[in-house]
Amino acid sequence: MTSKTGWGMLNLSGGVVTAGKEWTDDGAVHEVHSLKRRAATATRPVPIPPQFVGVLRARIDRFGVAPDGRSFRNQAGNHVDPAACGTTWAREYVLTRMELASGSAERP
Repeated sequence: MTSKTGWGMLNLSGGVVTAGKEWTDDGAVHEVHSLKRRAATATRPVPIPPQFVGVLRARIDRFGVAPDGRSFRNQAGNHVDPAACGTTWAREYVLTRMELASGSAERP
């Protein structure tokens, strides 16, 4: 993020895919990838609105970031497993009864 107030900018450098140990060459659960159709060291600037800047700054102030710059990590400092998202992000606390009943929130 580049701004204390107002719009901010995230510089994304890649993504993480959860493939499973049986599908990776090295037996790791996660595979780190560079951005699609870009050089391995390229970044992609993404503007973020002021509300998200405030939320993200508060989260970073409270929890810090991982050594590689990730804002979200599990208790051991590793990548968050998608299977943990359902319990980590308690949908029943943030969605309306109608949204929960619709079935669209069954899987994050």
